[in-house]
Order: sequence, then structure tokens, then C-alpha cells
Amino acid sequence: MSGKWSSLVKLAAAAAIGATVASGATALAGSDDATAARSKEPANIGQVKLDVKAYYGDYVDAAGKHHYSDTSRFAKDTNRVVSDAKRYLQQSLGRVKNPAIVLDVDDTSEVTYGWEADNDFGFDPVKQQQAIDNGTFVANKPVLELANWAAQRGVQVYFLTGRNEFQGPQSLKNLANEGFPAPAGAFFKPKTTAPDYLPCGLTCTTVQYKSGTRAHIEATGARIVLNLGDQFSDLEGGHALRPVKLPNPMYYLP
Repeated sequence: MSGKWSSLVKLAAAAAIGATVASGATALAGSDDATAARSKEPANIGQVKLDVKAYYGDYVDAAGKHHYSDTSRFAKDTNRVVSDAKRYLQQSLGRVKNPAIVLDVDDTSEVTYGWEADNDFGFDPVKQQQAIDNGTFVANKPVLELANWAAQRGVQVYFLTGRNEFQGPQSLKNLANEGFPAPAGAFFKPKTTAPDYLPCGLTCTTVQYKSGTRAHIEATGARIVLNLGDQFSDLEGGHALRPVKLPNPMYYLP
């Protein structure tokens, strides 16, 4: 999640792609499918919000803050996808030299659902910065478990996120506080000077930035076994044995 979309774009995309995940597709039911089929109009935004909340098992605490449920379809889908990825990683140990995994941050290592719902699924960069500064986002539990399991077995863990370089120190502090292992490397999107391994410089698309950075990681001698992300743009461009798509019907980033 890099911070340049509106709630309309996010929710329209959510209606379009549902919650498509690797290892199978999970589609959120749209409202009044028969009417939509006849008129070809987009799904109703208000209903899409309700569909997304239902997918996450939304509940509100005493302070009026939204949370997702550990028994929700989102949690079950995430557990299934990460479990499949872990089995693949386990099978690769001993066969792959210098194994590594690459983890996106939003909404892969951390879940932003509660904050998103609190803001009616709209994006405000100032509020996002405040959330990062305050450590508002919570660890994605299956991904946290996978990262520690991998690190304990000598697998290098890398973070690769669309958050910008100025958000790096606090982001890493939050991830450490949540229990993630110290990474072998962490990459944040450059805002001032681009590294030499990104010929697109400061104008990289998400795919160029992320695939180029994975190529750089592999150039150091690591072999990326798993590349986990919640957007297809996190995964495209190769340089990983297995791309792993986590569910995220809240927004879409090309």
C-alpha cells in the first residue's frame, strides 16, 4: 500500500477483483447480482463495504474501533495460503542454496483492516503516517509465524514494501515490536536517490521497483523461494520460485 488511491478506486477495485488468492479463488458476493447482470452497472459501493466487512468478520470494540476476527473468512483464507507456502518452503530446504523469503508489509506482514474500516476505506497519507508512527497496524499472524519459522531454519527474511524510505525506521521498529525476526535486508521505495539496480530511478512502477529489487537480492547470492504479497503487482516480474498472493479485497494497486 503506497498511498495514492482514493476510497472510490479502492472499493471499485474490490468489487472487481473480490478476494482472489493463490491456491484458489475466493469471491465476495456482490449485491443484487441479477440487476447488475442486466444493467452492467458496477456493484453498489455501500454494499461492497458491507461485503468486505463480512469477509473480515468485522467487529467494533468499546472505543468504536474496527477489528477483524480470527475466525473470519479472511483469516481462514490467509491461513490456508500461508500453510501451503510453508510446506513448499519446507520441501525446498536442503535443496536450495541460500534460501530466502521476501515479505511485503501492507497488507502482508501487517494487516491494516481496522484502520481502513475506521476511515471508511478511504486513504489519507497524513493519517497513514500517524498510524505508522503510532504502531497502529497489527501483525498478520500466519505471516509472522512463517517468518520466524523460516529464520529459525537459516532462511533469510527480507522486507520489500511500497512504503517510502522516510517511513523505514519506524516501520522496522513496529515489525520488530510485533515479533518479526531481524531481516537480512529491508527495502523501502526511494524518494530522493534511486539505487543503481533500479534503472527506472524514481519513476519505477510497483512491478519495476519490486521485481528489480528482488533481482538485486538474488544478485547477492540469495535464492528467493517465496515472495509474499497482497497485490499482484507485488508478485509480477519473476525472481522468486513461488509467488504467494494473500487475500486483500480492500484496495488494488497496479
